[in-house]
Amino acid sequence: MKTVADMMEAGSEQIFERWLEQVQRDHAPGELSRPELEDHIPDFLREVVAALRREEEGQAPKTHRVGPLGWEHGEQRFRVGFDLPSMVREYGALHDCIYEFVDEQGQALVRVEEVRVLVQCFNRAISEAVVHYTRMRERELLGEEASPAPG
Repeated sequence: MKTVADMMEAGSEQIFERWLEQVQRDHAPGELSRPELEDHIPDFLREVVAALRREEEGQAPKTHRVGPLGWEHGEQRFRVGFDLPSMVREYGALHDCIYEFVDEQGQALVRVEEVRVLVQCFNRAISEAVVHYTRMRERELLGEEASPAPG
C-alpha cells in the first residue's frame, strides 16, 4: 500500500499545479507571476515528504524544518501584497490539494501518524508565516523598514 509520502512524491507536480491555480484564482491580490506565486512552496512540499519519510522509518519527523520556509513565505507574501487571511487560506488550499490528490489515488487508509505529521508541518509553517507577516506589517505601520528573514 502506498503511503502519503509516496503519493506526494509521485504527484508533487500535480499537487503543486492544482494549488497554483487555486491561489491565483482565489487568494492572490491580482495577477502575479508564476515565481511570485510559487515562492517557497516546492521546498515546503519536499520538507513535508521528508518529515513523512522520517516518521515511516520510526524517526522523529523534524517538522521544525518547515519553520524557516514559513517565515520566508510570510515575508514574500507581505511584499507581493497578500493580505494575512489570504496567506493563511492558501496554506489551507495546499493542505486540501494534498488530501484530494491522495483520495483520487484510491488510498483508502491514511494513517493517523501521517495526518499528525501533515498537520504539524502546516501548523508550524503557518504560525511562522503569520508571525513574520505581522511583524513586517507592524513595522510598516510604524514607518520602519521591514526586517529581512533570519538566516
